[in-house]
Amino acid sequence: MKEGAHLILSDGREILLQDDSDILLSIFSNHELIYIHQFSCPSGGYGGGTLLLSPSEQYLLFSFFSGQSEEGFSLFRIEGSCLVPLFDSEYLYGEGASYIFSDDEEILFQSLLGGFGPWCVEDAEKDETGLPYFQYGEINILDVKLKSLSRHKFRVYPSENWDEEIDKPSYISKIIGNDTLCVVMPWGEEALQLPLAKTTVFRPK
Repeated sequence: MKEGAHLILSDGREILLQDDSDILLSIFSNHELIYIHQFSCPSGGYGGGTLLLSPSEQYLLFSFFSGQSEEGFSLFRIEGSCLVPLFDSEYLYGEGASYIFSDDEEILFQSLLGGFGPWCVEDAEKDETGLPYFQYGEINILDVKLKSLSRHKFRVYPSENWDEEIDKPSYISKIIGNDTLCVVMPWGEEALQLPLAKTTVFRPK
């Protein structure tokens, strides 16, 4: 997906994010302003944001963060000279959000994984059997047509070889067909079957 504060569509129209004072999403045609959407600042504050364009250029995603380890997004459909709001998420706890659409763009995946190291075993939570584990973020899945968001947590059980300074990026790398989500984790790529469970458990070696 194209990403940035200034996006150029294949027909030459431009979409611009301006957030020096108010938060404005603007469309320009032949360098003339034809549409402007004023975005209401989230209650948790605003630390910055970026625009992402779906591969078909049918959807515009505005991803933003609070500066307090919270991420949110708004999805718009691009219709002619305007942006039609489709979905606004609440702020979700996490950092380093990344996004990917399914091939038909009916599903949007948001990755909020890792990013809070060091992951010291002595700081881990304990499950009902007393084993240490980390809540290693989540994958959030938006059904674009139904406008419904489901949240799916990742739980990681550290091995004896666990590296507490683990800080490599974690993100969705690709979707295979309509049933496999490939997620890059610090210990390697994991292939997950869709639909995702509410909680996915990893036991890296």
